[in-house]
Amino acid sequence: DNQEIVYLQAYGNRCIYPEQEPMTTNTIFDLASGSKPLGAGTAMLLLCAEEKANVNHLVHQYIPNYHEDVLIRHLMTHYSGLPAYMNANRLDSIFTSRNIPHHQYPDHMIDTIARCKRPSGVGEKYRYSCLNFISLQRVVESIVQTDINTYLRSTLYANLGINMGWLPDSTLLPCIAPTECQLDDCLHGIVHDPLARVMMNGISGNAGIFATAEDVAKWAIWFMQLSPETREQGCYAGLWTDTIVTPIGHQQRNRHTGYTGTSVTIMPESGKAVILLTNRVHPKDQHSLADLRRKLNEWLIH
Repeated sequence: DNQEIVYLQAYGNRCIYPEQEPMTTNTIFDLASGSKPLGAGTAMLLLCAEEKANVNHLVHQYIPNYHEDVLIRHLMTHYSGLPAYMNANRLDSIFTSRNIPHHQYPDHMIDTIARCKRPSGVGEKYRYSCLNFISLQRVVESIVQTDINTYLRSTLYANLGINMGWLPDSTLLPCIAPTECQLDDCLHGIVHDPLARVMMNGISGNAGIFATAEDVAKWAIWFMQLSPETREQGCYAGLWTDTIVTPIGHQQRNRHTGYTGTSVTIMPESGKAVILLTNRVHPKDQHSLADLRRKLNEWLIH
């Protein structure tokens, strides 16, 4: 009945290098692209519900010198025409050569996105892009007049009683699953995604939220209790929806996966959600979850 968590279980290890540590139900994960719907997407949903934003507003009303034909809706549904990604190391070397201090990287990242060449025109082609959600983050921040981490942690996340968000406190490190190991050191409590880590200083619309499975489940319960009209107004239909055929007909399924091995699947009509948090990129980025995700979704729809 989308009111409670009915199954919460941990398997295997959350860490195998430098030492093996067992997985626990309170392990905190880097959600990677799961941050898009749970972070910037949720923030825009809240702002639309409060009539502080509208998905049909032009982005350049909020970001100076931005592509003039892009609506907020285009960012959320990946129809802005923007490239999928940018090379963080290359941008880092360019910014370094210009003597741009690190704390100014996010501003210059936004400016780079605003001026970049787009591979296709607005509305022409679906292209999943991290740049869309870095842009969406800046739209949110221009409205709320603070960073998106402060905004969500002090509003919705606090109201839900969850410690979800970017830049987790160092006291939480013993509970955080480390991700990819580079040389002799593993990323631990630091976002895996290069753009979020190098260019956005850890607070990014495309990645960087850390949370437990229970945190995400509480968010999912909140989300499923929203009216379809509220979700549509916040453009959620276009952000996530695909339709799957079930034994009882067609069912709307909202699903998002994250590079580090996370996925959130929500079926509002039946009041079901499945959160799968794994550590695919530890200790090396060489593991596939395709088979596990397929089996989980087969189980979900039956």
